[in-house]
Formats: sequence, structure tokens, C-alpha cells
Amino acid sequence: MSNTFDRIRAYYDQFDEWSRLDAPSGIIEKEEVLHIVSSYIPSGAHILDLGAGPGRYAIEFAKMGYSLTLADLSERLIELAKTEFTKASLMDAVEGFHVANATDLDMFNSNRFDAVFCCGPFYHIVEAKSRIAAAREAIRVCKPDGVLIIGFIPRFSGLAGLLFRAANRDDQVNSAVFKRLAEEGVFHNAGSEGFQEGYYPKVEEMELFWGDQGLSGIEVFSTRSFMHQNEQHLISIRDKDPELFEAIINAHRRVATLPAFIEAGGHALLVGKKSQFRY
Repeated sequence: MSNTFDRIRAYYDQFDEWSRLDAPSGIIEKEEVLHIVSSYIPSGAHILDLGAGPGRYAIEFAKMGYSLTLADLSERLIELAKTEFTKASLMDAVEGFHVANATDLDMFNSNRFDAVFCCGPFYHIVEAKSRIAAAREAIRVCKPDGVLIIGFIPRFSGLAGLLFRAANRDDQVNSAVFKRLAEEGVFHNAGSEGFQEGYYPKVEEMELFWGDQGLSGIEVFSTRSFMHQNEQHLISIRDKDPELFEAIINAHRRVATLPAFIEAGGHALLVGKKSQFRY
């Protein structure tokens, strides 16, 4: 297990996670994530951003009036988050910055947070027992009836995304690697470079898993649905025809909960509430 998390940490220690949301795909994803967060997490709530990275989403949450606690596996990214919050004059919105593994949140009391936003860990945790541990910890630290928002990459999108890597980086993807992803949803990068330790569940698997852990009222959303891989065109449309852009976004939101659009739409969010009587 430690090797798994060492590989994940090493990847994010060199990856420019801050700039990811400046790309067209990231711009559209960010707008939709913030729309969902504002729709489900009450104003003024205290959010644990678990897998916060350099704090890009957390800064947006602070601007929206939420209070934050940030936790991430990477010490480098947590230090970067501190720097970015200081630059943005938003340190007053933060109750703490923590280096932590999502599977062990012993530094936090049970029922502490109004909401848990977890966009990161469940892209990577390939071992079933570690996923269960991380899910139980996220639920434990959330207040009863609190909201959890969990990011993941669906199986179809994971497979499609691996094709470019398979064609161009045969040190990372061979037939065994691809077969395991197709059958189990697990991507173990055969090389030391690039995205490490990917987990790509089917939508129904995520719903069943989180229901078993104690979430109720589960809903799943695609952050990009049919816009996925067309984000550059969408940004162009936004700049020249805002009314058309709004119509496209509204069309996306009408289909964002349909399984076919979730599977093919890149990143997805699962939203649910903690049961009163679990953890």
C-alpha cells in the first residue's frame, strides 16, 4: 500500500496541478463543480477539502463564503496552497492545512465538518480496502446529514483516455495494463512517469459502494457530458456568443445525470448525505 501512495505523491510533487484548471477543459470543469457545490452545500458551511492539492478549488470556495480545512497527501502542494491563500488574502477563511492520507484522518474528530469535498483521492486509490478506509474516514468526519461530494473518473472515460497513452507511451501501457483497466477499472502505470495508480469505476459501482458505506440521496453528475473534449470550441463560443454558450451549458445540465453522459464525460461527481446513524 505504501508504494501506491508513494507513487501518487511523487506524481503530484512534479505535476502542475494549479494550472490544470486554466486549460479549456479545466475552465469548464471548474464552473460546473462550483455550480454543484453551491447547489448542495449551504452558504457559510465548513468544508473539508480532502485531496485539496494546491488549493485551487478551496480558494474559490473561500470566495463563495465557505470556511475551509485543507488536507492533501503532498506536503509540497499543501505548502503551495498556503502561499496561494496568502497571496489571495484569504487566510482568514482557513481553519487548517494538513498533510494527510485520505485513509487515515485521525487528526480530525468525528462529525466535525458540515461537508467533505473530495476531488482527487478516488481517482487513484486502487486497493479496495483502502477505498473503504478512505470512504469511512470521509463519512466519519462529516456531520450527520452533512454533504459529501466525491470526484471520480468513470470506466468508459478512463479507457478512452488511456488510448493516447497506449499509442505514444508503450513504457506505460502494455496489453496487461490495458486489460486490467478494462476488466477491473484499475490502471497501474508500468512506468514511473505520468498519471499514477488510476481507479475508474462504473457509475453503478460508485453508487453501490457509497450507498454501502452509508450515504443516502445519492446523485451523480458529469462535469462536462457532451462537452468533453470539445472545451476549446466551447470557450470560443463563450467569447463570441454568450447566449449560445448559456444554452449549451443549460443543455449539459439537463443531461448531466444520465449514465451514458456520465460515463463518456470525463470527470464526474457523486453527491450524497451522511446517514444520522453511521460512523
